[in-house]
Formats: sequence, structure tokens, C-alpha cells
Amino acid sequence: MDPEKFKGKENTGEEEKPKAEQEKPEQEQPELEEEKPKADPVEVKKAGNVIQFFKKTFSLIKLYPPENPSVAKSIDLFNNKIGEFLNEYEELAMQVGEFSFSFKGEVVFQDEERRKSLPFLFYKDGLRELSFHKGLDKQELNEFFRTISEVSDLPPEDADIVNSLWEKNFIYIRYYSIDEFLDQDIGEPAEEIDLFDKLGFAKGKVEMTPEDEELFKKNLSLGIQEGREKGEGEYEGEGGEAGVLAGVTVGAVSKDEIPEIESMVEESRKTPHMTELIDLLFELLFCEEKAEEFAAITEVLVECHQKVLEKTDFSMGLSILSRVEELKKIISAKSEERAKLLGRISDSAKAPDSIASLRKMYSEGRVEDFDTFFGYLENLGVGAFPVVAAIWEDSRFPFSRQKALAFLKKIGEQDLNSLLNLARGQSASLTREILSILTTTGERTEISQLEDFVNHPDKAIRLDVIQALGKTGDEASNKILFRFLSDTDTEIRTAALRNLKYLGDSATLDHLKQMAHEKGFREKSRREKEAILKFLASTKSGEISDFLRSLLKKRKIFFPYKTNETRLCAVSALGVMATPEAADILKWGTKIRNKAIRKACNHALMKVASEEEPKEEIKEEPKEEIKEEPKEENRKEQEGGTKDEQGS
Repeated sequence: MDPEKFKGKENTGEEEKPKAEQEKPEQEQPELEEEKPKADPVEVKKAGNVIQFFKKTFSLIKLYPPENPSVAKSIDLFNNKIGEFLNEYEELAMQVGEFSFSFKGEVVFQDEERRKSLPFLFYKDGLRELSFHKGLDKQELNEFFRTISEVSDLPPEDADIVNSLWEKNFIYIRYYSIDEFLDQDIGEPAEEIDLFDKLGFAKGKVEMTPEDEELFKKNLSLGIQEGREKGEGEYEGEGGEAGVLAGVTVGAVSKDEIPEIESMVEESRKTPHMTELIDLLFELLFCEEKAEEFAAITEVLVECHQKVLEKTDFSMGLSILSRVEELKKIISAKSEERAKLLGRISDSAKAPDSIASLRKMYSEGRVEDFDTFFGYLENLGVGAFPVVAAIWEDSRFPFSRQKALAFLKKIGEQDLNSLLNLARGQSASLTREILSILTTTGERTEISQLEDFVNHPDKAIRLDVIQALGKTGDEASNKILFRFLSDTDTEIRTAALRNLKYLGDSATLDHLKQMAHEKGFREKSRREKEAILKFLASTKSGEISDFLRSLLKKRKIFFPYKTNETRLCAVSALGVMATPEAADILKWGTKIRNKAIRKACNHALMKVASEEEPKEEIKEEPKEEIKEEPKEENRKEQEGGTKDEQGS
């Protein structure tokens, strides 16, 4: 709403209102027609995008602590977006409606949920326009977000966004508020009416005609008289007059019925008024035919849900959400629009503000029944992750941490990709726990999600990611593992090499060949050299066997330690290769003068022979009549080989 028009309406007397309404179409319509062409659609669209980022940034600030990386990243992104807009247009002035933001007369953002509405946060205290100007820097923007976040956390009676902004005296953030704001709580129901006022329940009254009153008195007197005849409920009043005991059932009630009635009354007293109201609301939703009334009832149900959560009655909160889903299934067949209205109740429960409230309840120690609390969180699904993460990080209650871990595993089974996405920005211990869930579920996940952890500062997390990628063993995993080969840490590179799988990829093979031929290869750690050569040996190509032979033949007179270490790595690789060419090279190695290398070659030959023997058995297994013959031949060959080695 235009602030000047708003002032004009406030100053207009009651007698002039009809006249103003008559003149309004004639006076204002030409103005609107003239103003419409002024709004550049491109500029309006860009402004709308910036305002959407404004809302997303504010939601993240409400959900996560200030030091969380997601918050800093979101503020940086908004700072870049609004900076680009201000560099082009110099000013972003948005008009503030009760539940919307407008730019040059066009509504670019709406949020009609009063409790979490960002426009309403400004509107309720009289602010009607908020503008950002060229020159706005990140420091002023951070202070602005901190201010509005603090105000939004205050009780309504203590919060005043206009005063808070005035105290900060921002240079490039300006605002306009009306001078004489209405002295009322906009959008807030009166305390004495509470939830019932929206449906007019508090105005109910039973009107009785004179005939009704006479009949009521007659029936009452008959009931009292009938009770007196049985001598029940009477007492001797002052002056010896008879009377009826207060609180005793009056009328024709037998003694056998009294215990049942007392039980019913007692049960009724135990039933909270909120439970009765919620039951009534669901009955009304099921029967209501008018769309406007249906929408009003859903609003009341949203507030009921909020109130039961404020009282930490998570059992009732879960019951509301479950019943809403059941009703949605019934109504969706008749009206998709009404099903969407019901969906707003569950959407409100999963909103960032609601999640932040649940997290606050836990941190303040207000949660007493963890079973119902986690039952409620499970209904929210992935949206409850920030709360569960906070519980897992809290070491005060070990049993609650176990429940949090069980929740994470359950979410991992249902939607592992979302869980990995949420793991970013969390503590190292929680991220590792999520990665361990990934390795134990055995489910195929989007490998691209793990690529974001390649440069993670925590070494243990990088090792966990490598282990998870190794279990997948496909081309996508190899591509990410390939990136780990550039890591500065030797242990990380070695782990990545050990988990690489040869899938015929020439690019990966060429890269590892190049690593093996580099001058600095000899100076690498033994484990890393061994991992490189074993990967090359897995190709089982003649080119690689010739290269390994050349390494085995190398000798150095000075500083032979590193050379012999490389020769031993080549022996291990030949053992992995296990081809006839590799076996010949190993046999030649048994004649080398170096005792350690001779011993390693003999050990590798024995390993190759032991691996070949079961393969021959498997091949001959279908031929039962000659099953024992290969074993005898193998035994003779091994004996002959031993004699040859002894002779040599």
C-alpha cells in the first residue's frame, strides 16, 4: 500500500468515505494506467529474485547459529545479488504489505503465514517501505540481518522493528513508517477470545422463548420431586427446611447408574479442552462445504498445532499431523485445492521457524518424553535434521544421542542423498557418522554428492569418503578418487590409489604411468609406490610387465636403499599381476644377489602358485571322473619346480 494513500485514508472523516469511494474509480484508474508502463518487467523480475534471496537468507539465519558456514555463504550470496542489482539500478525500494513485498506496484513476494511471514515482521510495527541503496557493504548487511533476527525472536509486545532500525542508523538501508500507527496488534486475536474468535464460537447464546422457560422449570421441578420421593440428595437446611445437596445428581437416577456417571464425569474432566477443540475442528473440516470457512478452520488448526508444541505435547502434535494426512487422502479425490490447504499445516510444521523452535525446546531442557519427541521428528523426516544434529552433538544425554543416531540411519535408508546434502557444514564427527551410514547401508547413492568432500579440511573425513567410493567401484567413483591423487597428504593419495579400480580407462592409466616414470617416483613412500605399481599391474599388459622387469633390474651403488625399496614394490606388483610373463620375471628375481629381493620373489611365486591351483580345480569340477587327476599333476609340477630351484 502506498504510504501517502494510507495517510489520506486515515485523515478522512467517516462522512466523507462514501464520496471518496465514489470518486476513487474516476480519479485513481487513470493514474494506474499511466504508472503501469513505467515498471520495466526485467527490473521487476530481477528485484523479485533479490527479494527471494532476502527471504531465504533470513530463514537460514533463524535456523542455524551465526557461525554456521551455511549462514555466511547465504549472506555472501545475497550480498552479491543485491550488489549486482544496485550497481545497475542504484536503488531497491520495496513496498511492505501485511503479507507481501511489492516493487514499483508489482507484488514480487508473498507469505501469508503470519507466524513466519517476513513482510508481517516489518508491517506490524508500521514500516511501509524498505530500501537498499548503492554503496551498501557486507558489514552493514550483516548488522541489518542480526538486528531483524533479534527482533523476530522477541515476544510481540516487546518487539519493535522500527525502533531497532532507528537505533542502528544505517547509512545505505532506509525505511519509511507511518507517523500515527494504529494502536492495536495487527493480526493478533484478543486474549479472552483466543482461538474460538475466528469461528465466532465465543458469541454463542441459547435464546429461550417464554414457553421453553416454563417447560424447563416444570421438568426441573419434576426431577427434583422424583428424587425427593426416593430420598436421594436431600439434606436438612437452615430452619429445618429440606433442600437438595449441591453436586448430587437430581432426577430419576438409580443407584446402579451413579458409578458409571461418576466415571464419565471424571473422564470428561481429564480430557483437555484443546483435545475437544481439535476433534471438533477435524469434524468441521470433514463436513464443511464452504471454501472460505474451510480455509478459516485450517488456520485455527495451525494455531492449535503451534500451541500444543509450545506445551511440549508432541504426542498431540503428531496426532494432528497424522490425522491431517489421513484427511488429505480422503479430500484430495474431491478437491485438490482443499488438499493443498491441509498441506499447509504440515508445511508449517516443517518450516525453518518451527524447526528452530523445536531445537530451542531441546536446548532449554523442556523435552521430557524423548520417545514422543523423536516420533514427532520422524514424521517431519529430513526437515528435522537440524534438531537431530543438535541432539547428536549434545553429550548430556547419551540415550538421546543413540535415538538421534537411529533417526539418522532411518533417514539414510529412505533418502540418503538428502542426508549427505545436509551433512555439509556440520561438525567433523557428525559428518563422519553420516559417511559411515553410507558405507553400511549398501544402497547406491548419487556419487556426485561425495565430490564436495574432496577438499574437506578434515583428513579423517576425506579418508572416509575414499573408503565409501572404493566400495562403489564404478567409473563415477574413479573420477572422484582421481581428484584425491592431487592431495598434499601422502596417506590420502595412497588410500585413493588403493581404492582405484582399473575399468579400461586410458586417461587414468596414462596418468599413473606418468607418475611411475617421474624422477621423484623413487623418493615417494613405499606404500604409495606399491599402490601405483599394483594398479598398473592390474592391467596385466605386456607393457607393464616389461616396465616392472626394468625396475627389478635397476641397481645403485650409492644410496641403494630407495632403489631396493622400489624393486621390492615391483616384486609385489608382479605378484598381483600373476601372468606367465610375471612368473618368469619373478623366477629370474630368485637368482638376484640381494637376499631381501630373492626372498620376496620366492614368496610372490608361492602366492601366484597358490592362487592358480584353485582355479584349475574349479575348471575341472564338472568332470567328476577326472577330478583327482589335476591335483596329482600339479603336485608333480610343484615337486619338479622345487628340484629345479634347488639345482639352480
